[in-house]
Amino acid sequence: MFSPIAMTLALGGILLLLGGLGCWALRYYRRSKQVRAAQKHAAAAGCEKQSVSVILPTPEGALVSLQKAESLPSLVLPPVWYRRWRMLVSLGLLLMLGLALASQGGIVRDTFRTLTATFSFFSASSTMGLQTAPHPLPDTASARIVRVDSASRSQYYTDYQWQVWSYSSCSGIALEEVMNAYGRHLIAADVLQVELQLGVWDVQLGLLREEGIAMTANYFGFNASLSHTRTLQDIISIANGGTPVIVSIRDSYYFPGGHIFVVRGGDSQYVYTVDSSPANFTRMTYAMFTAMWRANNDFSAVVTPR
Repeated sequence: MFSPIAMTLALGGILLLLGGLGCWALRYYRRSKQVRAAQKHAAAAGCEKQSVSVILPTPEGALVSLQKAESLPSLVLPPVWYRRWRMLVSLGLLLMLGLALASQGGIVRDTFRTLTATFSFFSASSTMGLQTAPHPLPDTASARIVRVDSASRSQYYTDYQWQVWSYSSCSGIALEEVMNAYGRHLIAADVLQVELQLGVWDVQLGLLREEGIAMTANYFGFNASLSHTRTLQDIISIANGGTPVIVSIRDSYYFPGGHIFVVRGGDSQYVYTVDSSPANFTRMTYAMFTAMWRANNDFSAVVTPR
């Protein structure tokens, strides 16, 4: 994948080229002003500094004076400027050609979407103030929970699972994260394999029905309380009390097919999350979270050991 760093460097090169053009235009404008000023000064200095007189006799005996005006100074750019200009133009064209070719495979589009998602998240968060912190009770499952990356090879038994299952693994990983916070040592494939055997998960579609969370949790010795009636404050209170809460969300831009992640706490401004997706949301404003959560019918699941 075309990394965000490479994308940033390419954009920086284009901005540098544009900046160079701007500097050249400014220097050209200033040089032109100097030339015009020199021309006015030369005109005022007198014709003796601007002309050469020649006296010629005529048949009638009269003398005719001819004057040859000296050329006024003109703007001439040095040859090195043209070489630098050609080099900058060539580099700019190569950068734009590379970006155009990469975009044919969707690389730039995916990278731009990732960058836009990250930028949009921090933009939304910055308006709410940054001097906040999560408030789960210490030494509880909410404090111990650790994010699992859905794209990590170590989370799957085989390369096939890694390359195929990872795209629809959010339900299994959310359960894995919660159960590991209570002392288990599972990987994503352990949970997804059980979901597949129970018929509640599909490789392409992901979790097929909500009760699959409870059925899979029961298999591993956990209880699961499913609900569509909990409020956001209920979820934050439960998570801050030490019990992580699994929620289902949907968003037309970030998660058009739906997504499942874990709420580990919250405060008066933010909901703190554990997100296995590439977006890796660690916190959301109330407005952002609520919009995504309500789009998937306010589903939540509290999973605890028996």
